[in-house]
Amino acid sequence: MKDENIMKRNYLLLAALLFGIFLAGISPSVQAQTGGTMKVKIFLPKDDTNGEIELVAVERIVKKTSRVADAAVRELLKGASEEDRKKGLTDSYSVKSIITGRDECQGSKMKPLGAYLIGVTIKKGVAIVNFRPEGECYLQSAITAMDYVMKPIEATLKQFPSIKGVDYALNGKIITDWDA
Repeated sequence: MKDENIMKRNYLLLAALLFGIFLAGISPSVQAQTGGTMKVKIFLPKDDTNGEIELVAVERIVKKTSRVADAAVRELLKGASEEDRKKGLTDSYSVKSIITGRDECQGSKMKPLGAYLIGVTIKKGVAIVNFRPEGECYLQSAITAMDYVMKPIEATLKQFPSIKGVDYALNGKIITDWDA
């Protein structure tokens, strides 16, 4: 009886193991969770004060996923690395980048923009970049600051053939009225 229980348990463990291997082979989401990396391209602006925004493509290594556009934007919102800065590149995703007079957007109350990203979804060729409400402080700042925030996001997303346009949303509601 004791040997029979051990044998049943071993069969169940073997079956669970085989089922897990089967799922890993057919499911992209399971594959993404099991490891591996991939390259994504992000676009950072040159640190230039003449007002013209020139974007430069930079490669990053990220965890492998089927949500490549979302991963690319998340990587972009981490900002320019020290190596990027040495090459004359910058970003506008840190608290010191906010240019607005709104009290709720003051530096001591804010986090970097990436902390407010909910995610990127693609619907009918349009990428929707969805932020929590605090993200509005970056999106609705002075017009030149808005360009430094949005143009790199848009270039990063429009590199993908399936993305023809980019919308921004706060808690799922697409922004249609821009303050700046």
